[in-house]
Amino acid sequence: MAREPERSCVGCRKRAPKADLLRIVRSAAGARVDLTGSASGRGAYVHRDPTCADAAVRRGAVASALRSGLTQEELARLRNEIEEASQAT
Repeated sequence: MAREPERSCVGCRKRAPKADLLRIVRSAAGARVDLTGSASGRGAYVHRDPTCADAAVRRGAVASALRSGLTQEELARLRNEIEEASQAT
C-alpha cells in the first residue's frame, strides 16, 4: 500500500495529507489557487479552513513560501479564492 504524500500548511504549520490541503502556486500570471494540485510553479499548501488562510496571509507565510512579494490586492484575491475553493468541497 502506497503512502499518501504529506505537506505542511503554511497557516498553522501542521502536516496533513496533500489531498486535504489547497495548493497555492506562483506562476508568471501571479499567485493563485491551484485546484488541480499539479500546475507548474513554486507552491505552498494551506488547509481549507479560513482561519489557516488568514493566519498564512497575516503572518506573510504565503509570500515567504512562494518566495515572492505579494501586493495587498493579490493577497485579498487569494483569500477569496481559498474561501471559494473551501466552500466548493
